[in-house]
Amino acid sequence: MANNANLHPKLCISLEKELNNRGIFYNGNPFEKIVPVFFLQAICPVLLSWALYFILRPLKQSKFVCNVLAGIILGPSVLGRSKLYMDKMFAPKEMVLLSTFSAMAAPLCFFILFIKMNPTMMFKQAKNTWKISLASFLIPFILTLTLTVWLRDSLPGVKGGDVFPIQFSVCSCLSFFIVITHSLDKLHLLTSELGQLATSITVFNEIVILLITIIGFQSHAGHKDYSFGMHLLHSTLPKCGLILFAILVSRPVINWIIKTTPKGKPVDQSYVIGIIVWTLLLGMAMDALGASFIPAAIVMGIIIPDGPPLGATIIQKSELFITEFFLPLFFVRIGYYTDLSAIVDMKELFVFVALILASYVGRLIGCYLFASSVNISKYDAIMLSLILSLQGIVELNQASRWIQAKLLDEQNYSTFVASIVVLNAIITPIIEIFYKPDQIKSTDSGVSLKLRSSRSLGTTSIIGELRIISCIEEEDNVPSILRLLEAMNPRKMSPICVYVIHLVPLATQTVPLLIPYTNHRKMFIKPNDSDNIMRAFLNYSKNSHGPVQIQPFKMVSPMKYIHEPICSLAESISAPLLLVPFFKTKQAHNPEGISQIFNTRIQEYARCTVGILVDRAQRRPKHVRSTGFSYNVAVVFLGGADDREALVFAARMSSHPNVAITVLRIRLIGKGFENERDLDESFFGEFKAMNVNNPCFFCHEMEAENSEQVMNGLRSLGQSFDLVVVGKRQGCNSQFEEQLSGWTEFRELGVIGDAIAQPDFCGGMMSVLVLRHFGTPNNSQRILHM
Repeated sequence: MANNANLHPKLCISLEKELNNRGIFYNGNPFEKIVPVFFLQAICPVLLSWALYFILRPLKQSKFVCNVLAGIILGPSVLGRSKLYMDKMFAPKEMVLLSTFSAMAAPLCFFILFIKMNPTMMFKQAKNTWKISLASFLIPFILTLTLTVWLRDSLPGVKGGDVFPIQFSVCSCLSFFIVITHSLDKLHLLTSELGQLATSITVFNEIVILLITIIGFQSHAGHKDYSFGMHLLHSTLPKCGLILFAILVSRPVINWIIKTTPKGKPVDQSYVIGIIVWTLLLGMAMDALGASFIPAAIVMGIIIPDGPPLGATIIQKSELFITEFFLPLFFVRIGYYTDLSAIVDMKELFVFVALILASYVGRLIGCYLFASSVNISKYDAIMLSLILSLQGIVELNQASRWIQAKLLDEQNYSTFVASIVVLNAIITPIIEIFYKPDQIKSTDSGVSLKLRSSRSLGTTSIIGELRIISCIEEEDNVPSILRLLEAMNPRKMSPICVYVIHLVPLATQTVPLLIPYTNHRKMFIKPNDSDNIMRAFLNYSKNSHGPVQIQPFKMVSPMKYIHEPICSLAESISAPLLLVPFFKTKQAHNPEGISQIFNTRIQEYARCTVGILVDRAQRRPKHVRSTGFSYNVAVVFLGGADDREALVFAARMSSHPNVAITVLRIRLIGKGFENERDLDESFFGEFKAMNVNNPCFFCHEMEAENSEQVMNGLRSLGQSFDLVVVGKRQGCNSQFEEQLSGWTEFRELGVIGDAIAQPDFCGGMMSVLVLRHFGTPNNSQRILHM
C-alpha cells in the first residue's frame, strides 16, 4: 500500500542487473526487472480505461472518469489489496520509471492544451462576462476558505499551516479553462450558449491561475526560514525572469519558423522536436528555481500560435502519444497514491467532503445571483454552475503535489480524488440529459426543429438590402466571389451587404470564435492572409459600380464546430444566401477533411439558401472587354425547390448589361408530383417573360427519358461559360437521381453539380455554383419578390 513513508523511498539498485533480463528460457523472471514491469504499467491503464469506457458509456460517463477509475483499480484500493501484486507492480524500484514519466505527463499535456488556446480571442470573448466570472469564483472561495479555517481542528490529516486553506480554496473554486473546454468538447457543447459563456468565465480564472503559478503559490507551505521580501527575491523574481526570458527568446524563433515554412506545408519535424526539447529545458530550469515544470509548459503553449503551420503540426505529431502513453501513467500514479481503505475517520471524512461541497454550492449561488448580467434563465444558471464545477487533470495534479509535499495524509488525499470521480460521474450525465441547446437542423434530417423562419432568395424582396454571408478559406477564393458579387448587379434600390468570414480551421477542442475583424484598418509591412482578403473586399466595395457594403469577420474554430457560429450569424442577420467554397483537393474529402465536415454540415444546419462554389476561374483564360467586366452564366433547370432557387439567383443577374445568361431547361418524361411541376412551369414561364427583351438571354429546352439523355444535354453546354448554376436536388425527378446516385463522388454537390464539377466534364474549365434551398417547397418562392 502507498503511504507517506514510501512516497520518497531511498533506493540502492544495480541498473545493469535490473535492466538486463536473461530471458525466461534461462530462468529469468521478467517481473523482477524494471523495464518489463514498466511496460506492463503502461499497457494496463490504457486497456482498462478503454474497457471501462466501453462499459460505462451507456451511463454517459466521460473518458476522464474512466481513466481515474482505471488508476484507482490498479492501485492499492482494489488490485493492490494483494501484497504479491503490489510487490511486483509497485515495488519501490519499479516506481523509478513510472514516477519519472508520469511527472512529465501533466506538463506535456498542459503544453498541448494551451497550444489550442488563443489568448487574444479569449480575452475579446470574455470582456462582457466579468461580473458572473468574479461571482462564480469569489463567492465559493470566501465560503470555502471560511469553512476551511473554521473547521481546521477537525482535519488532523491536513498540514501546511495558514497556506494550505488558501491553496485548497483556490484549487476547489477556480474553473480551469483546459478542463472545462475539454469537457465541453466531449459533451459536444463547446458552441452552445452556455458552452461559450463557460469558456468566457474561465478566461478570468486563467488570469488568477497564471498569477498563482508564476508566484509559486502552488508550491508547498512556504518557506519559514525566509521573510516575504527574501522569498520574493530568491524565488518569485527568478521565476518571472525565466518566463520573461523564455518569451523574449522563444517568440522570435517561433515567428521565424512560421515565416520560413512554405505556405500550405507542415513545419519540418526537426523544428517540432526542437520546440518540445526547449520546453523540457525550460521546465528543468523552472524546477531548479523551486517551481514545477508546469509554468514553462504553459508559457510555451501560449506563445505558440494555435493554427497551422506550427501549432497544428505539433498537435498532430505529439498529441496522440502524450494522451495515450504519458497521461495513462499519470493516472496510474494518482491511483497509486489513492487508497480508499485508508478512509477510516468518518468525522474527518464528512468535514472534508463538506469543504469540497461548499465550493460547488458557492459556485451555484454565484451563477444563480448573477444570471441576469449575462441574460440567461435561472435554469441555465444552474446548468452553468454544473459545467463550471467539472474537474480534471489540473485538480488531480495539484492533489498529487499536496500528498508528495505531505500537506495531505492518505485519507484526505483519497477523499479528494474520490470526490472528483464521484462528482464528475454525477454532473456529466446531468448536463448531457438536462441541457439541450437549440440545434438548427435541416428538415431532411428528420430532427424536430424549434420553429424559426427560413429564408431564401425566392422569399427575399428585390427592393432593399440583400445580405450575403461569404466564407473564404484562402486568398484564391476571393476573385471568383468578387466577380459573382459584381454579376449580382448591386443597385441603389437593391444594395448588397456582404459578411465576409475568413475561415481559420484550428486543432480540435479550441474554443470556436466568430469575431469582427479590424486588423485590416492597420498598416502592416507584411500583411497576413486575413489582411489581404479583407482589403480585397474593401477595395471592391469602394470601386463597385453599385453599393456594396463589407462586414469583415474572422472564424477561428475546430473543423467539427466551424459551421455552427456561421449558421447562428445567418440566423441573427436574416441572411437569405450563404456562399461557401468547395475545396478542390481530393485530400480535403477524407473523413477528417474540410469539405465533408464543413460543406455538408452547412447545408444541413443553415436555415437559408446555401451556395457551394466550385472555383475553376484560375483555369480559364482571361477575356477583358472594353466595358471591363463580362460574365457568361449557364443555368441548368430540371425542377424542384433548389433549381427554382437557381432561377431566382439568375434573375438577379439578368439585369446586369454585361452578364449573359443561358438556361438549359430539361423536362424529364415520366410521373412526378403535379404541384411541383406546376411550380416549375410557373417559375420558368415567369423567368422567360421577364427576359423577353434581354439580348443577353438565351434559352434551350429539351426532353429526356433517362439519365443518359440528361447527361448528353449537359455536355451540349460546351465550355464557354464562366459559371454554371444548378440546384443540389431536382425535386420530383427522384428516379433520375437514383439512377446517377451511385456515380456521385461528392454528395454535397448533388447529382448534376457533381457531374459538371468533374475535371473531365467539358475540359473542367467552368466554375459551378450549387444552391441548396432550405425547407420544403412552398408557394412563397417568387422570381421577383416585391
